[in-house]
This record gives sequence, C-alpha cells and structure tokens, in this order.
Amino acid sequence: MVHSALLLKQIPRFQTDLRLMLKFLEIRDFALVDHLSLQFREGLNLLTGETGSGKSIIVDALGLLAGAKARAEMVRTGFRKATVSGCFEGVERLRGLLEASGLEFDPEGIIVRREVVSDGKGRAFVNNQMVPVSFLRKLGSHCVDIHGQSDQQSLFSRDSQLQWLDLYGGHQAPLAEVGDLYAKREQRREQVRRLKLSEQERLRAIDLLSFQIDEIRKAGLSSPGEESQLLEERRLLSNADRLFQASHQAYADLYESDDSIGARLRQTGRLLEELGSLDARCRELREQFQSACISIEDVSLALREYVSRIEVNPSRLDRIEERLVEIDRLKRKYGESVEAVMAYGQRIERELRELREADRRVEAIEKELQSLDSDYLKRAESLSLQRKKAAERLERSMGKELGQLAMENTRFRVAFSSVPGRGGESASGSGAPGTARGTDVIDFLISPNPGEDLKILARIASGGEVSRIMLALKTIRSIDNRGKTLVFDEVDSGIGGRAADVVGRKLKFLSKANQVLCVTHLPQIASYADNHFHIEKRVEENRTVTRVARLDRESRVREIARMISGERVTDNVLKHAAELLNSASK
Repeated sequence: MVHSALLLKQIPRFQTDLRLMLKFLEIRDFALVDHLSLQFREGLNLLTGETGSGKSIIVDALGLLAGAKARAEMVRTGFRKATVSGCFEGVERLRGLLEASGLEFDPEGIIVRREVVSDGKGRAFVNNQMVPVSFLRKLGSHCVDIHGQSDQQSLFSRDSQLQWLDLYGGHQAPLAEVGDLYAKREQRREQVRRLKLSEQERLRAIDLLSFQIDEIRKAGLSSPGEESQLLEERRLLSNADRLFQASHQAYADLYESDDSIGARLRQTGRLLEELGSLDARCRELREQFQSACISIEDVSLALREYVSRIEVNPSRLDRIEERLVEIDRLKRKYGESVEAVMAYGQRIERELRELREADRRVEAIEKELQSLDSDYLKRAESLSLQRKKAAERLERSMGKELGQLAMENTRFRVAFSSVPGRGGESASGSGAPGTARGTDVIDFLISPNPGEDLKILARIASGGEVSRIMLALKTIRSIDNRGKTLVFDEVDSGIGGRAADVVGRKLKFLSKANQVLCVTHLPQIASYADNHFHIEKRVEENRTVTRVARLDRESRVREIARMISGERVTDNVLKHAAELLNSASK
C-alpha cells in the first residue's frame, strides 16, 4: 500500500476550483477484484460493461470508504484481507472536522483506507491514522453521496419521504428540539406507567426491590476496589509459606549464617583496611566497599523486618474466600463488577422510593407531562409550518426538474396528514399525539398524465418514473451541496429512448458543480461521459477477475456500439455510436 504523502505526490492535481472530489481509488482482493487503480477526474465519470462484470463492486468499495458496513464475503476467495483506499482533494473545508478529532490535516488531500478481514472484522484509517468506522460515516457524509436501487425503494417509505423533506428544508435544528421534547415526554410517560401499576403488582415490585436492597446492604460492599484488594490479600496468604521460606533464606544468606555474605564481607573489609594502610591508592577502594556494605546491610535489615510481618493465617484466608464467593454471587445477579452492583443498589433504592410515594409522584409527573405536551406541540406545529413552506418550494422545483427529464406533464405534490394516536389517545399516552419527528405524516403524490388524479407514488409509479423522480430530488439537493462526489448506481433502471437521453443530460448538468460517478447500461447516458471506464470480467489462471480500462475516443465508439447492439457490431452501429458521441459533446 502506498503511503499517503507519496500517493498524494504521484497523483496529478486537477485544474479545478478545488471542489471536494475523489481523484484516486485503489482496490485489492475485494470480491472479484485482485488489484485495480482508478484515477477519476472532474465532470461525469461513467462505468459501463456487461451485466455481472463487476461495475457495482466499485460502488460497493467506495461505499466502504464512506463508512458502509463491511462483510466477510467482500474478501476475495482465498485471501485473508481486502483493502480499499481513496484519495480526496479540495479538502480545506474538512480541516476543522479532522483537527477536532485529533487527526493530521494535509491541504493536498485526504487518504481514506478501509481494511476488511475474512472474519468480517477490519480497520479504518484517515491519513494513516486509525479511526472508528463511525468517523468514516461522518467524513463520508461530507465527501460522497451514493444513490442506488435501495435509495429508489426508500422513496416508497413515508419515513424516508419525511427525511427527504427535512433535508431539503434544512430542518435539523427544529427537528432536534422536537426530538428532545419527545424523548423527555416518553421518559415521564414511562415513569407514570410504572407508578400506576396495579396495587398487587406494585406491592410485588416493592417486595422484590426490598429483598434485593436488603441483600446488597447486608453484603456491606465497602468500595468498588474491595474485590481487587481481597484478591491481592488472598494471593499473599495463599503463598505465605513460600514467602516466609524465600525471605528467611535470603536474610540468612546475607547476614545470619556462619558463612553468610555479611561475614565474608567483614573479612574482605579487614583485608582492604590492611591494603589501605600499606598503599594509599587502595584507600578509595575501601571507601567504595564500605558504601556497598551499607547497602547490603540495609537490604538485610529490610528482609528481617519483612520476615517478621509475614502472616500465616488460614482462618483469614477462609474468610476471604467466603467473601469473594459472596461478591461473585452478587455480581452474577446484579452486575458485572462491584461498582455495577453498588450502582444497581442505588438505582433500585430510588425506584423503591418512587413506588412507595406513587400517588404523590404521579400527580407531580402528570403536571410536568402536561407542560411537556404543550411545549412539544408548539415546537411540532412550528416545524410543521416550516415543512409546508418547504414542500411548496419542493413542488415548484420538482415541476421544473421533471419537465427537464421528459416528465413535463407529471404533477408532484406533498400531502400532509397527522400522526394517529393509539386507542383514542395520543401516541405517547399523554394529551398530545406525535413522534420523535413531530406530528406530520407525508406522502409524495404524482399524476404522470394529464387528467389523472394525484396518487401515492409507491402505488402508480413505474421503475423509470421512480428513477427520474429520484434523480430530480438528488439534483435539487445538490444545488445546495456543491462539491461532493455524487455516485449513481443503476439510476437508468426502467428507462430508455428519449428519457435516457434527458437523464444523461441531467447527469451532465450535475457534473458541472459536482464530480459525478455513474454506472449505466444505456448508450445514450454513456455518450455524455467526460471520463469513460469499461469494466469486464475475465478468467485468468483459472480465476475470475475484474478488469477496468479508461477508454479513448475510438474505444468509446466501440463500447457504445456494443451497448446499442450487443455482440453484433456493424458499421452502421459504429456510425450511430459516433453520432451519439458527437451529439452529446455539443
């Protein structure tokens, strides 16, 4: 794997306005890919090839860099690890994000690397520094938008449609306020539910909690560190005989026995004293020797004191064993550690107090719940008004976009309704309906043909219509999110002819402000490419591999001709392919 700094130097910089974009992608041992290096450019980058050749593998690899979930089957058969690396340039706007996370920032670009191991685990890196996959998702949201078939299916979900509208309207702040109030309201509602248990259930809960509290109190847990202290004391008591024998023998060898080191040192000291009296040069040796003797004597005295403090106490050891058994029993019932058991005891003491004071607590919480209901509804109503204004803008924008996508007669509307309550009361069980996203339910409605009523999108839209509606929505969002790499996988599903041509032109339009990567099967769309890659599947040395090649003008004509007619490419088809390219370039 090429190091980040070297990789950045090897890849030529684009001559652009430094918008954030992907300029390099390297894949190793991923699915059918043994090794691919792709250099992307600004504008519209098209990936074409036969069905099953591996086009979507490249999209999946890019998804890993954006924080998608890794799976063991992504690793090429027979290999232990798959690696995907990508280089993004124009990253100045990401400086704050990286530096706030303690990562080095290089204005030349960001190298993102993801490793997937065959057991399903893996690692993620940004500029060669390991990061959690959650950070890749945060970083990826600034760098890449990947739109595939699953995105199109999400258009059929009311929740997804509401998310689309909130993203378009920029409702993140009011949505967070509504969500916080909803969470507090649900928490209070749960407290009321617990406190309003039937008398029989309440008494049973009081008995159970009282028993547990009494059991934990009787145990007399002194501190979170009690268990570790007992384990250390048990270790010393269990080895008391060995400790005594070793320390006593060491003391005897140093000081106490007839032939101890101390006795020998005293004899050596007398010899050095005699040497010093005869030769002054030896006096310094005697002084050094005396200093060493003092240190050895200190060790001897410390050993004697240590021997005197060694405790051989079988009864104390038995008590420790019993205490550890008791602590282990409490841990199995109430927590993974002494600290967790003590915390559990404190929590259930609070619950017991609440149950014993149920009536008074219910009254107080219900008053608070009424106030929360009122605040929630005010915020939810304000959010609903903002959504309706955003919906009007979205309807106008969608009318223009669909008109450009050969759906000029299609009407698009956002219909609003309210969140239903449960059993005649609110969804929260209090006096106000709603969810964490407010009180709105929306439906995207369309009427594809003049004179037809507006109907729910999921019930009447064809695959081609859904593809174009998705592209229109993505185009509208991209106007306010310039400078990302937009990836479209199979956005041409269910369309052809004139509609395919307008989708190609729309992708080309998007590529003016964003780098666009697109997987397509349609020659009309492929003809608009600024950078065209052909992907094919081969068998090499009895292994299936995927290969990618960037096409020049002549190769593009042949590839588009193949897309038009399949294997039977005639001169007329080649001429038609060349005309498509010429027309798209005007």
